Amino acid sequence: MPPDPAAAGLPAAGILIALDALIVQRADPPVALEEAAVALRRIGWIGRPIILVGEQVAGRDLPSDLREREAWVRASIGRGAYGVVDFQDPTADRGLSQDGQGVERWGEVRDAQDGTWLLTDRPRQVGAARKAGLKVILIGPPDPQPRGQRPDYQARDLRDAVGHLLTMDVFSGPPVRSGTSGRLRRPSTSA
Repeated sequence: MPPDPAAAGLPAAGILIALDALIVQRADPPVALEEAAVALRRIGWIGRPIILVGEQVAGRDLPSDLREREAWVRASIGRGAYGVVDFQDPTADRGLSQDGQGVERWGEVRDAQDGTWLLTDRPRQVGAARKAGLKVILIGPPDPQPRGQRPDYQARDLRDAVGHLLTMDVFSGPPVRSGTSGRLRRPSTSA
């Protein structure tokens, strides 16, 4: 198992995850996807999972108190080493995304959480998040009417999204020389 970046003393980039991408959309009441807890643990191998939580999930209202909202997330998703951050989707308000404030708000959360990636199931978040400097994985079917920017990766489901992140992590480092043979190899992420 790869080491936890924080435990190894390495700075861990934040991997932002929209709460809706972890929730069964048609369940009443909303429940976590079966693979959500495992996905968050695996994301933790390469960065800090940060769940972005707004006032609603799957079209249903969440508690208005931020502490109660975080408690709801942790009770639904399960315990784990992930952060929960209040984040109101700037693309929900058309005016914000059209005048650049949406990009600014995505930039603010990127900076505050040292974010590198966004995992989302909402196609309308892709453009503003990418303009703010995040790499975006869109989970679910492709948007039939893309709004200018495509995601960095189109994932079938949450497992596919996490698999892509792990693959990108393994192959993102520069090749290193192996012993005296002079052959190149990729650095290992496991201990």
